[in-house]
Amino acid sequence: MSETKEKKIRVMVVEDSAYMRYVLSEILSEAPDIEVIEKARDGLDALERLETSLPDVITLDIQMPRMDGLTFLSESRKKYRIPTIMISSLTYEGAEDTIKALEMGAVDFVPKPSGVMSLTLEDIKEEMIRKVRMASSIKPMLLRDPEPVIEPEEKAHPVADVDAPSDAVTEPKAAIKARIPLPEKVLTLKKVVVIGCSTGGPRALTEIIPLLPSDLSACVIIVQHMPPRFTTSLAERLNAISAIKVTEAKNGDKVAPGTVYVAPGDFHIRVGRSDTIYLSQESQKHGVRPSVDVLMKSIAETYGRKALGVVLTGMGVDGKEGSKAMKDAGSTIFAEHESSCVVYGMPRAVIESGCADRVLTLSVIADEIIRHVEG
Repeated sequence: MSETKEKKIRVMVVEDSAYMRYVLSEILSEAPDIEVIEKARDGLDALERLETSLPDVITLDIQMPRMDGLTFLSESRKKYRIPTIMISSLTYEGAEDTIKALEMGAVDFVPKPSGVMSLTLEDIKEEMIRKVRMASSIKPMLLRDPEPVIEPEEKAHPVADVDAPSDAVTEPKAAIKARIPLPEKVLTLKKVVVIGCSTGGPRALTEIIPLLPSDLSACVIIVQHMPPRFTTSLAERLNAISAIKVTEAKNGDKVAPGTVYVAPGDFHIRVGRSDTIYLSQESQKHGVRPSVDVLMKSIAETYGRKALGVVLTGMGVDGKEGSKAMKDAGSTIFAEHESSCVVYGMPRAVIESGCADRVLTLSVIADEIIRHVEG
């Protein structure tokens, strides 16, 4: 009697360093359900190997000779839809390139120490295996090309798009329309919006934040599960492509309309009754810091009915307890629909708990945030 073997997750490792190719292959080979089927030394080598061997997941370095990771990602996506995990250095440049890769369609990243020789298997083993398993379960249809980002030429002097239809908020042109502020409008804080996300979040945020107008009568606070430097680069990228001001939160910042704050990596973020933002390094929650739950619970206590919670794509259940606290305090909760989530974990936990007032696909979330705030 023969036993049927379980199909293993087939991985291609793309890395210019022979040592790193060895290390990553060793990490993945320790998992009984993962096998490394190809090792490529750069993007060109990887493209050639894809012609004859298609993996379930690709791990991809960014800085490589001949063809770097970003170029490979762009070229490979013209023909293939393979979940890709970036292997990112813990430098400012590495973080900036990683945000670009996530925006282009990479599903996640694993940070590595900047010094190659300091890397050990245990540094990233658990995270690497977990993320490869997660990536292998993503449906190809969810790896669609991102919506085009229309970057403002000059934030201070936006140009009106007179042909934009009144309901264009869910179309790419809405990014242009959103840049038209009402002149001399005195902004009042009508709402505080919390957005929580993890895997797939950076890309989802680039489809929401650029569509928010600069004169939005709300303060938006984002918790994206990311380490330091990466949240800085995320805030800078969102600010560059948006009309509304986006910045990484600092201790003592004030909640203000027309502003988006991104919680810094490795810090929990709360808002007190004096509209003041407080950062702390208390113990992790759900294995993460910042935590959506921590922020949402403080928002529930401080703003109650004046708050809106939005839970987007991501692994785990962070946001479930916080959504309940906000719901009990009279806040409204939106959750992303399964059909547009890269990973249907966090929204699912909120929906199944009965806390979601509305379940929305990614394409309409920006529109509904605006309606809820200004309506």
